[in-house]
Amino acid sequence: MIPVGLIVNELLSNCLKHAFPDDKSGQIDIKFHYNHPKYLLIIEDDGVGFPENIDHKKSKSLGLRLVDILSDQIDGTVELKRDKGTQFCIEFEEKKYVYK
Repeated sequence: MIPVGLIVNELLSNCLKHAFPDDKSGQIDIKFHYNHPKYLLIIEDDGVGFPENIDHKKSKSLGLRLVDILSDQIDGTVELKRDKGTQFCIEFEEKKYVYK
């Protein structure tokens, strides 16, 4: 589950860095749901919103590329919603790891 923790860290950092410019206040929510067999991680803010002209899947931003790479590691899907701020939804199934 290390990739999930890194995804949370990266998206939370992104919210803090970009969502609330000029000392604007706002709210960041982190939600984690389980509906067998899938998990749903939602990180959302009510900030200025993710720019419409940027495709997060093709971004040159190291942070967003990292989110996509980590999501791939857990066979997850990433969905971006731009309603009332920014919302990232990552859906994935639990992987069973075998340690030797």
